[in-house]
Amino acid sequence: MSHQNAPEAKRNSLADFFFAEEVPYGMAAVRILLPLVLLLVMAPRWFHARELFSLDGAVAPLADNYGYFDFLPIPSGPMAVALATLLVLTLVTSSLGWCTRISLCISLVLYTYLNLLDCLSTLTKYSAIAAHGLLILSLSNCGAVWSVDSFLKRRARQRSGTADSLLQEPQRFAVWPRRLMQLMIGVVYLGAAFTKMHTPAFFSSDQMLHWLLTNVNNSNPVGEYLSFYPATLVVSAYITVLWEVLFIFIAWRGWSRILMIGLGIAFHLGTTFLLGLYIFPLVCFSIYASFIYEEDINWLAAFFKRLEERGNSLFARIRSAFESLGQAIPTVTPRQASLVFAAVVLLVTFGGVGVEYQLDPLGSRRAEGAWQLQELDPAVIVPMLRRSERIRESDKYLSFSIGSDMLGDVLMDRKEVFRHGDPIVAQCTLNPPHEDMWIECNLHDVDGHIIDRVGQVADRSMLRVSYAFVLPESLLPGQYFLVVRSGGQEITRRAITLLAR
Repeated sequence: MSHQNAPEAKRNSLADFFFAEEVPYGMAAVRILLPLVLLLVMAPRWFHARELFSLDGAVAPLADNYGYFDFLPIPSGPMAVALATLLVLTLVTSSLGWCTRISLCISLVLYTYLNLLDCLSTLTKYSAIAAHGLLILSLSNCGAVWSVDSFLKRRARQRSGTADSLLQEPQRFAVWPRRLMQLMIGVVYLGAAFTKMHTPAFFSSDQMLHWLLTNVNNSNPVGEYLSFYPATLVVSAYITVLWEVLFIFIAWRGWSRILMIGLGIAFHLGTTFLLGLYIFPLVCFSIYASFIYEEDINWLAAFFKRLEERGNSLFARIRSAFESLGQAIPTVTPRQASLVFAAVVLLVTFGGVGVEYQLDPLGSRRAEGAWQLQELDPAVIVPMLRRSERIRESDKYLSFSIGSDMLGDVLMDRKEVFRHGDPIVAQCTLNPPHEDMWIECNLHDVDGHIIDRVGQVADRSMLRVSYAFVLPESLLPGQYFLVVRSGGQEITRRAITLLAR
């Protein structure tokens, strides 16, 4: 009998997974956070909307890259400013939860549209994730709690004398939008893991090493420091892929949820300090709020209530502040609030166009006329148009390190003092691209005599070469040099010290 009921139990479990009802606290938290993060991107771009998104500027539609010219209409300058202004406004109202669904729908359409018009700077990986997040939010009832809409509904019920039970208990909805949000971030991580699995340079630390040494995103001094310890990058690469694969399977309940979310926070904070990424981590942190369950909020509420009962007045002051804020909001019906919202949209949109008109970023109304592109100095143009020069031999090398222990193909330690019989590993890291090369690493004494000569071919796909030495007992204690030679010239040398046993 139990065997026959097993499929039905699985169907019920799956139905509960998507359609069990809850108070949408998690989605409300995502609704508050995600638009605020996108404001950090879109608000500064408002000042350049005419340049980035209109016919008056230099738009770069994504569809052009795939041969679909005129796939999306390109707005005029004032229209682009109006759309950017409306997007900024609706991101604010989405976070506040004022006319939540229409605000989110407008934000979704405009954010996606403007991103597709500027694939050079506005459109990034996090843009796709954020756009999907806005889509799921617009399908959810995330405005049912912690929003202006829910506040106005409660106030309207109070005026109409609705039963207290309706006032005290938030409305419950099916959980499927939150599940979609959780599955989305899990699938993003799973896809990232599959991509890394097909990238050997990620596991060997070569890819990450070159990222750490650049400031393509933002300044990352911590990353530059960590580049001295590539073995750490190898270990973290395997941990990252393991976490990305397991996330979608075990980040749902209990300690596994805390572990996966904790590792995710650590991972994204690492990308901030090591790679200079800011918005991408914040987008992911916002989506992590979808892993907040109703019982988590109930537990926190009970915890603060216990603190209040024990004489802690912090929670009471916070509640009093929110009540004062609520009393400051004028008493309006939800219908009136919608009319006010429409009026604010019109006022702010046209006001934004007017402000941008006064700023005149292109200088169209200057007495001297619009700003003109300045012709480059010929002294600058000539070096840019000349034939490429041969890369200097030394520029093909990124680093030269000496140690004793290896982790995979990566040198784990850095040292300069050795004893007889100690293994020595000298490792050259190369800058791509490079041709097939013959590279020597020779052991010299202080007088320049070659004691040991070792060489090998580094083909064009290799990013590092390693050389192993063992100092025999016949060598006297003292100072020696490991010298790297390539293309018939000395590239660099490192001093080592040999001590007696």
